[in-house]
Amino acid sequence: MASPTIPSSNVDSSTPNIVQARLPKLSPEFIAQHYPSEVKLLHVHLVHRHGERTPSSHRFPSISPRYWNFCAQGNRLHADFAKAVKVYSPNSETDKDGNNYRQWHSYMFKSDSPTNASIFLKENLSKAHSNDKSQLTPDSCGFGQLSDVGRRSLTALGAHMRALYTDALGFLPAVPRPGDNNGPTEDFYLRTTSFSRTFESLQHTLGGIYPNLPSNSPLFRINARPMSSENLYPEYHCKSSGWFHTEGTMESIKLFAEDYSALHKEILQIPSLREPFEAELKRGATHAAYFVLDTVTSMRSHGLPLPKEIDDELIARVSNMSAVEYLHPPIRSTKRARMQIGPLAREFTHTVVSAVEADRGISTGKQRPPKMSIYSGHDSTIGPLLAIFGDDLAGSPSLATSATPMWPPFASSLRIELLKDSVSPYPTIQPSWAGEVSTNSVDMSTIPHDERIRPLNVPDSLYRWAPGQTDSSSAVPFNPRATRDYYVRIWYNDRSVQLPACRDPGAHHTKLGPSVCTLDGFFKQIARFVPSESEFSQEYLALTNTKGKLSE
Repeated sequence: MASPTIPSSNVDSSTPNIVQARLPKLSPEFIAQHYPSEVKLLHVHLVHRHGERTPSSHRFPSISPRYWNFCAQGNRLHADFAKAVKVYSPNSETDKDGNNYRQWHSYMFKSDSPTNASIFLKENLSKAHSNDKSQLTPDSCGFGQLSDVGRRSLTALGAHMRALYTDALGFLPAVPRPGDNNGPTEDFYLRTTSFSRTFESLQHTLGGIYPNLPSNSPLFRINARPMSSENLYPEYHCKSSGWFHTEGTMESIKLFAEDYSALHKEILQIPSLREPFEAELKRGATHAAYFVLDTVTSMRSHGLPLPKEIDDELIARVSNMSAVEYLHPPIRSTKRARMQIGPLAREFTHTVVSAVEADRGISTGKQRPPKMSIYSGHDSTIGPLLAIFGDDLAGSPSLATSATPMWPPFASSLRIELLKDSVSPYPTIQPSWAGEVSTNSVDMSTIPHDERIRPLNVPDSLYRWAPGQTDSSSAVPFNPRATRDYYVRIWYNDRSVQLPACRDPGAHHTKLGPSVCTLDGFFKQIARFVPSESEFSQEYLALTNTKGKLSE
């Protein structure tokens, strides 16, 4: 499977940066170790957070500038696009000489913006510190805008994907291939949330995978949903969901009350943070740590000076308490995880099943699954996924005090690789959890979700298959080992994730170890977190009726 020549990684691994997402350093040794010749790659899910951006608001004017001048390239692209589609607005903010700068919208869909998508840096900027010398220039960003630093990070992520999956493994085509009838390429499924920063991050990821494409190249179809039907992050906007998430946050904060209180006191000792922190983030606020993190990581990522008290140790603690606020609730509660990220995990499961069926030559009458699915999302996409994958860092009891930041950095990525190996010996022992139900063929909907061994949308036909069969048939006897050739591996930034269900010797690859799950091990890990559509609707209705109160 490995290529004889490996392009050098574009990631500098010699310079540690506490707020930077890292990628594994590619080398012939890395490829030989993780992608031996007997292992075939069938599909890759790439889920990434958007690149570096400005803070979501000007919350700490005593330390952060009013104008963030890191968007020269972005502003030119936005203006050119606005002119091309004849929506260029002369009413965007101008400098004292009347020069028009920004044509940036925060959201793609009008219905998603609280101001009907007319966000041109109209947040309240009246509070500016007397020491702030920043000026409005053609490079100035809006708050929450993807910066040119972020564009470079996502281009680098795409270049890494090309170096690995095209140059080293030959999995992705060297140039995009047209689809049926010369239509958009079908090698990729592309999704983004409706935020401009995620849409542009996806564009730059693709630009890294396929740089300098000629104008006659196949098109890429990008899928986006309005906020009301989005599942790439938890639903925070309706009242019931808001109550639900606030309740979970407060419960997690209580568990880490001593650490949270110590951090609160320490922040109040920093003169430049004391006044805004006391004014806006009173004790007991549900997301106090995150609002600090939002500003200090953006400043650190863009090379802006921070007060000497805000060092790597403090940033790590703020990061970890932010994880307590947002990411810990789904770790503690299966039902919270099901509601927050279950529908997205159900989509992943469907794609994995489709890729297995396609590899078997099963004719389903549906479009062949893509080689790679890319989802451009947020920290609130990556975090809950790490929770359902049982990541050690996300669930660590020392989460509040760990020196390793738990919050997903800008440009963080999760990769879910579906692999096939028909050569290496399959585990000869059953995993310990295999006996949780009397038989794999039982109707999973009749089993409590905590006891399920596969998601409900994994069809019975996946196990009623014999070599050479080209259609699904209930006449084939149920074979619990029918998926024995298929495996799943998950990468988070520069490390593999060991799923708890796959640590059992009977649930992982006999040569590559616990980081490579059997397909059934992967199904077992996520089964309890993946509700059916009807279950999700019922659980959501129950939240509405109880004003967000959770009953496990």
